Amino acid sequence: MQPARIAIALSAAAPAISLPFPGIRVLLRGLPNNALTLLAAPLSLIAVSTSGALASHSLADHVKDGPAAANARESFDCLDRGDGSDDDAVKLVWYSRGKDLAEQAIRQDDGSPDAHFALFANWGRWLQTDGWLKNAFRLPALRRELDRALELDPNYADALAAKGGLYLQLPRFLGGDGVKAEALLVRAIEIDPAAVGARLELADRYLALDRRDEARNLTRTALCLATEQAKPVLMRRATSLLEKIGPPSAQAEAKR
Repeated sequence: MQPARIAIALSAAAPAISLPFPGIRVLLRGLPNNALTLLAAPLSLIAVSTSGALASHSLADHVKDGPAAANARESFDCLDRGDGSDDDAVKLVWYSRGKDLAEQAIRQDDGSPDAHFALFANWGRWLQTDGWLKNAFRLPALRRELDRALELDPNYADALAAKGGLYLQLPRFLGGDGVKAEALLVRAIEIDPAAVGARLELADRYLALDRRDEARNLTRTALCLATEQAKPVLMRRATSLLEKIGPPSAQAEAKR
């Protein structure tokens, strides 16, 4: 569902909604349609933060050993299987299974950042597929799982990339902050040099600032990594972004 379509229904859905950052709660009644459209945008962002902005090509490969490791790895495998299907019913089955496994992992070890991020990722995808509007009230609880993962491991690259994606995509009046987003995405790439999605998110940021040469370099690297990792969705996104950025200037080309 596109943000504009969500916005049409939002005004009648609830008197207020809590958004993915602490202390942000917006009254819906009386908001103009253009504001409701902006408000609807965060409801489509968890998908970005658990896909496009993920730092690594295999979440399961990065799970640390421990009591919750087996269930966390299987949870991430379910996420991949759900993402690989074009059938929403199949997606819901896999994401639901992944969510259950992540919750089991948390019960086994509440101190596992992998378990909390697995819950955030699978639950976020399930909510997206099932429909943001009727599940909007669950967003604060979902955000808490992301915050918990970073509380347990401040250098968790995938969680950093996910939070950076949220800060980048949210409008400013809803807590968006390009400077914070940039710092989080840069840090995610530093920690995980194989990051693809984080590079693309950061390239979007640089393009918005008209730092085209930096955006182009990031996107070219992301395209190479996505090709190596056999990620066709990210390959298409990188190719499209390169077209949007345009060819390098003569000065930049001369430096290559």
